[in-house]
Amino acid sequence: MLLTAVDLDIPGYQILKPIGEGGMASVFLAVQKSLEREVALKVMSPALAANAEFARRFLIEGKITGQLQHPNLVTVYDIGSHNGVYYLAAEFIPGGSLKERLAEGGLSVAEILDITCDIAHGLDFAHQKGFVHRDVKPGNILFRADGRAVLADFGIAKAMDGSNSSTVAGSSVGTPSYMSPEQARGEPVNGRSDLYSLGTVLFEMLAEHPPYRGGDPFAVALMHVTHPVPRLPDQHAWLQPLIDSLMAKQAADRFNSGAAAVDAIQKLLASAPEASSLHQSSARRSAPGARLSNGATTQQRTKIRIVEELERRIWLIPLVAVGALVLGVVAWLWWPAQPPAGQLPAAPAATTRSGPAPADAGDTTLKASFPTPVASAPLATEEIENALTQADNYLASGTAPDSGGRHLIYPDDDSALYLYQRVLSAQPENIRAKRGIAALVSYYRRYAHLACEKGQWGNCAVIAHLGLQIDPADDTLVRINAAAEQGQRGEQPNLPKLPAE
Repeated sequence: MLLTAVDLDIPGYQILKPIGEGGMASVFLAVQKSLEREVALKVMSPALAANAEFARRFLIEGKITGQLQHPNLVTVYDIGSHNGVYYLAAEFIPGGSLKERLAEGGLSVAEILDITCDIAHGLDFAHQKGFVHRDVKPGNILFRADGRAVLADFGIAKAMDGSNSSTVAGSSVGTPSYMSPEQARGEPVNGRSDLYSLGTVLFEMLAEHPPYRGGDPFAVALMHVTHPVPRLPDQHAWLQPLIDSLMAKQAADRFNSGAAAVDAIQKLLASAPEASSLHQSSARRSAPGARLSNGATTQQRTKIRIVEELERRIWLIPLVAVGALVLGVVAWLWWPAQPPAGQLPAAPAATTRSGPAPADAGDTTLKASFPTPVASAPLATEEIENALTQADNYLASGTAPDSGGRHLIYPDDDSALYLYQRVLSAQPENIRAKRGIAALVSYYRRYAHLACEKGQWGNCAVIAHLGLQIDPADDTLVRINAAAEQGQRGEQPNLPKLPAE
């Protein structure tokens, strides 16, 4: 239950009116009596305040983040508790949120890039100070009266995160539509996780919808782990390099700082023909603090500075080449730490064109539940053999201990699964293809089981879901996934045994 104005009596503050409400806090416009200034008073949910660990971290993080003074970050004035009510007083930002602007629609590309640069500058400053936001999203991006974008709630997300990491289940740190793959996997994060989230916001501003949409929060979080970087609409394709480098699935492939992201935007603006219409005039471009968006027509809309002047055309230096990497999505870091010897799924040996079916793949009987591929035109014997050889090689390399699962089920048109299915569509009884797919299912069973044994419930669920993409009715994977969900809820699951091998 959230608090209302009548519930509050915080010494030193006069509550004027409610101005916002979320799942974890209520926000009120108030007057700080000692300085006679208006503030946004954020009051945390009593349910959160009842958690001793949250209360401790809330006060510590609030005091530290109060030292973050930057034009693109909301300034914290005061933090404390009174009669069990935990509150934070911050500067009042009157221009509304990006979430509201997106609902209204009509943001220009110039405004969108201004917003992105502003938030990138704020993140760059905070990251240099050692802070990670963990919940960059439209609702936490506010606008000053002059249109400058600012990022709110530094420290709140970390206070909510008692383990220094994010999880998918429950009241997790981060919002599924905007969380990085490492957040979705429940791993520790750094500043590049915030840049990924900024990339999701940039995508939503340009495409008018979030990067991934699913039926429930878990499905959306899983998409950040398993789906390729989304593609922008054709009219904004010239900005795709920014999305690719902000939303690269592996953190090391993203921009290394907010300043680097701004620099890439400037270079793109200087080189892309599509950017010419964004420049209002040469005088504006060379003026200090020049902005892309037209202040005369968007004074109360989203607008910020492009800090470096655009002095000359610089042909776009290609950004990080992540297109191919992001398609190998199962190479990402969600795999559990290297398990003890003997616990890894056995890696089938690569085969020659006439080699045997993959060996040591565990239970290699293809279950009746496996969806039979739709029959296709017959393949020549040589085509079948080539497909099987490539699939076996992908299976061998993808299940090696240090591979992270590359080319097992992704990309959709260049993976072991795709090639085995292609063979089965032409030869439904092909034993080698059946055993290969059964080996894939076994691989995901064993890795998911290992993650659950270690209590890594988020990892376990993600891996089980990957296996279920191959065979949605596999009984062992279904039960492992159910155990992972129980573990995420804090219950003691009954982990099933793996099939005999």
